[in-house]
Parts: sequence; C-alpha cells; structure tokens
Amino acid sequence: MKTAITLIIFLFSTCYLNAQTIVFEEKFDGMPSYNLTGWPYQFSGVVPWQCGIPFTVGPCMIPLGAAMAENSGTNKVACFAECGTSDPNDTNVLTSTPLINMGPVAGAWLQYDSYFAGYSYAGDTERATVEISTDSGSSWTVLENVAPSVPQGLFNTHYINLSAYDHVGNIRIGFRYNDDGGHMMGWAIDNVTVFIPAHKDLAVLSATPTDTMLSYLVPGQSHIHKVKIYNQGLDTVHSFRLFYQQDSGPIMANLITGLNMPAFATTVFSHNIPDTVFTTGMHTIKVWAALDSDANHANDSAITHLTGVDFMPSKRLTIESGEGTYNGWSPRNIYYLKMLPLMDVPATLISIHEFDPMVDTPYHDFMFNLGWNYVPYILFDRRKSIPLDSFFYYLDIQKQYFGFANMQLSSFNDIDGINVTAKVTPALDMTGDFRLVLILTEDGVTGTTIAWDQANNYAFNAHGPMGGFETMANPIPAASMVYNYVARKAFPSPDGQPGMLPSTLSAGIDYSYTFTTTLDPAWNPHKVKAKVLLIRHNDSTVLNSNEIRFPVEVTDVNANAFSAGVYPNPAQDDARTYFNLNSAGTAHVTLTDLTGRTLYTHSVTQFSAGRNEIELPVDPLGSGLYIVNVQTDEGSKSVKLEVIH
Repeated sequence: MKTAITLIIFLFSTCYLNAQTIVFEEKFDGMPSYNLTGWPYQFSGVVPWQCGIPFTVGPCMIPLGAAMAENSGTNKVACFAECGTSDPNDTNVLTSTPLINMGPVAGAWLQYDSYFAGYSYAGDTERATVEISTDSGSSWTVLENVAPSVPQGLFNTHYINLSAYDHVGNIRIGFRYNDDGGHMMGWAIDNVTVFIPAHKDLAVLSATPTDTMLSYLVPGQSHIHKVKIYNQGLDTVHSFRLFYQQDSGPIMANLITGLNMPAFATTVFSHNIPDTVFTTGMHTIKVWAALDSDANHANDSAITHLTGVDFMPSKRLTIESGEGTYNGWSPRNIYYLKMLPLMDVPATLISIHEFDPMVDTPYHDFMFNLGWNYVPYILFDRRKSIPLDSFFYYLDIQKQYFGFANMQLSSFNDIDGINVTAKVTPALDMTGDFRLVLILTEDGVTGTTIAWDQANNYAFNAHGPMGGFETMANPIPAASMVYNYVARKAFPSPDGQPGMLPSTLSAGIDYSYTFTTTLDPAWNPHKVKAKVLLIRHNDSTVLNSNEIRFPVEVTDVNANAFSAGVYPNPAQDDARTYFNLNSAGTAHVTLTDLTGRTLYTHSVTQFSAGRNEIELPVDPLGSGLYIVNVQTDEGSKSVKLEVIH
C-alpha cells in the first residue's frame, strides 16, 4: 500500500531526464476509514466524498466489473455515490489533494483513474471536473471536463499536462462532482499521481491472454500474443523490439518499426510468431519490450500463461438474471434473455424472481447473499454482477470462456419422480470441492392478478429503445406479459452439497450423478427444463452447464401406477425406453412418426416384473419428433421423442 507523499525536490527539471520522478501519489489503500484523510472537501448534499473498496462506497454506481478492472483492482478508491443518497441536490461536491509543493518542479503531469458514467435523466446530466488551485482552495481553475468511461463499466486512465504550473509553489488538485440537480450516479477516482516523466520509458502493461479463462489450448494449437505497450516517456517512439519466451524455451524476437507513438499513448501490438503449446499443463510466458536508452527497466515485462488440456469442452454460459414484476428496470433483463436464443449463443438462461408470485425464496436469497446482488442484476457463471449497459460487451468475451468439462444430461421418469443424470468429463485434472446443481425452470408463465403486472421504466420511450418495452405501458398489464426461464427449484440447494463428485477429477474420465425430484402440479410439464450447473464451490463459479427437457408423457387414465419414459431426450445416436411392471407380463413397444406410421416394433413381448429397458434405433432416423408407444396389461403411455443429428 502507498500513502500520499510530497517530495521536496531541490533540483532543476533538467535533472529528471533519465527517470520518472513521483512528486505526489495517492492510491487510497492506506486510508484507515471512509474519510479521505488529509483531503479537504466541501459538499452541498448529504454526504461528502468517501474512501473504501468499490463494493462498499459505490455499490450502486461502480459495477464489480469495473472494480476488478486492471486500473483499480480490488483496492480502495475515492468515490462519491450520488445514487446512494436520497438527495438530488449534489451540485457541488468537491474533494482535493493535500498541498503539493511545485516550487522546484517543472514538466510535471497529472495521472488518475476515473470511473464516470456521465448519466443523463429527465433533462439533467451529471458532470465531473478536475481542477487546480494555487491559493490553497480559495479559487479553482478547471483542468479537464471528465469524459464518460469507455467502455462503460471500466475505469479509464487520464493524463493532464501541468507544465503551465511549473515552479508556482503549493497547489491542490480538485475533483468536483455536479449532479445538475437530478438524481444521478456519481464518480470514482483512484491512483492519483503527479509525476515528472523520463524522456524514454516504454512499459509493458499486459500480454494476452490477460484472462485466464481464455488461456486454454489443445496441444498443437497456437496463440498470438497481443501486448499492450504504454509510452510512459516524453519522446515519441519510432521502433522497439518485442520478445516472448515459453518456460525455458527459445526466445522469440519481433522488431517493430515505422511507429509514431507519442507520449502517454497506449497501443496493442501482436507478436509476429505464434506461440504453440505442445504438452498439457500450465506454461509460463514471459513477454518483454526493449527500447534503446530506456530509462526504466522495472516496467519492461509481463507474465502470462497458456495451459494445455486434453480437449476443448463444449461451453454453455450460465446467465442468471435477477428480476421482479415490481422493478421497472427488469424489462431490460427480460429483453436481453429473449435476444440470446436469436444470437446463437449457447447459454443456460435462468430468471430468478424477487418479491413477486414467481419467487423461489431459497434461490433468491442465495443469489443476493452471493454478492449483495440487488434486482435487477445479471451474473455470467456466477463470477461477478456485470454492468447491464455493457451486457453484450461482456457476453462477447465470456461466451468464449473455457468450459473445464463436457456435460451430458439424460432424464427419465419413474414412480420415484423425475430423474436427471449428469455425466461430467473433465478436460484437465482438477482438485477441489466440485458440486452439481439441478435447476428447474419453466417457460410461458402467466398470471392474472395485479401482482403479475410488470413495472416498466422504459414506457413512453423514456430511456430509448428497449426491445419494444418503450412502446408499452407502465405497468404492463398481466394479460400482456409472458415470463420465460422462471426459476422454480434449485436442488439440492442453489450451491449443491458436498460429496456429489470426487475431490480429484481426472481428465477424460466420466463421473455421473443422478438427481431425483418432483414437479409441482401447478407447473406446466411441457414447459419445464432441467438445467444442471457444474460448480467450483470455493468461489461459487459455474464451470459449465447444460440443459434438457423432460420426457413429455400422455398417460392412459387406467394406468394407475404404471410409468414409462424415454432417455436421453432429445437423443442423437441412441435412446432407450423404460417401463415398470408390477408383475411379469406382456408389453408392446412401437416407434412411430407424427403421422402414425410405424417405424419400429420391438420383437420381444414378454417382460419381467420391475423396471425394463429397451434400446431404440434412433441413429437412422432423421431429425424431428417421434412417438414411442408402450402398451401393457397394466397401462399404456405415449412419449414424444426428439431426435437431433
């Protein structure tokens, strides 16, 4: 942790040519409380600027995606959260640095990280300015009108030239927020630094893969390292050399020329030699840059990793959406989930309701306690709540994430209830507490009372287009609403239970677990899906998921306890039908198309008491729907079978 420091410098600026010099730096990490110790402030509203980790001082305005971004990490920031107050009158909320002695200083720059949405509502627009005072705060001059963060949801780094204030004596740098009289969001800053740059200083900020979830390859596959380079010096960079080395292997060099990279510019360069993984396991990659006469070698390199795995699992992203009929922002979530099937994104979609007729309280409570997730929220694989305005930005990234294991599901019904078997096949050796969760969701859910009316803040085009909700009323009458992906039950709990899978999972080995549960009679079985999540319990991350529809059964009214079904359903290469007999007897099993044409008749007609299974020849069938008919002395059932090739 670093605290604020002011260096008393007794040298002329020409002495700073060979290295960057820090004049003042504040990362806020060492401040012991919410108060900005040593930072004077003034404010017109309820609360002043505060200091803390983003989750505590700005949970309503700083998305956790921003809190985890490269600029801020999980460390403390300075923040004014307008949305966390009930006062829409924060038109002058200022905080400023301690006095910084610029008397002996020349050629200084200000650097700071900013998270600012630039939110507008009902004709009001929030504003943020960076200002300077040379009279200890009596008067202020604006240095910068702060632009909204791009992409929204991430901290941005800003630079301001302070050379106009060479040798002026003491200064303060101020950060002023203005909500324009409306109820807005707020502003967060971090890593405030006044520094004198060297002339030549090239820094490696990062090298891909920067996200470990994108670092997995099958042996023989290659990765092109993209390296983020920052010109931290004053001189324009025209050429440099870029290197990488995998483990202790050969050093790969790339001379990059023809550049015109100005001071404080950041550019991404691709190394021209692909990095190939030849064995399974994790490989350390060192990446570094070399600039002639570079004054600072402490920032020349970065470390990343590539991991070889047995195979690339089929990844299905789990998207859990917190919604409520009472919440006027929930239509955005509804629209996003509606769009995903049209985008051909493999995703397990779950809508978790709060305080309305569709709530499943244990599931809702678990998701709230997982990270203080307030409706409306969306989680991808239970990692962190994403900024909803950046939904598609994060979707494009995380749909490429590694899936850790293939998951195959099969289901059948018997006298004990509904059975769902999950077969997990890891792509790499894994050790830990791994669990499975069965989540039942229902589509096409409707209601008739006022509790089913959907609040709609997008009505009358108040916030621009939103999938048609902008043309609907507020609230939307229940008769006009159909709710999909509604979470009905999480079994055995939303986070599974210990012992469902071994603590050591070996690559390429199949591990199976069978859930047995029941459907509520109030649910429409034709609209219910079983969704199984593979969870790493130590951090609640969903590693992969899959889903399946239950066998749809049409039961003879005289069948009593007779049960039959088909699994897996849908089927691809093989399927089996099962039925239970109380006593030995005859059974006739046929497979027909939807016109009633018989495609297969099982030759054996005598069966023993108990459970009986028959393999069905689905491989030669075309994709589509078929009917499996089971007729016995104890009852009969017809089950729809979907074949997918």
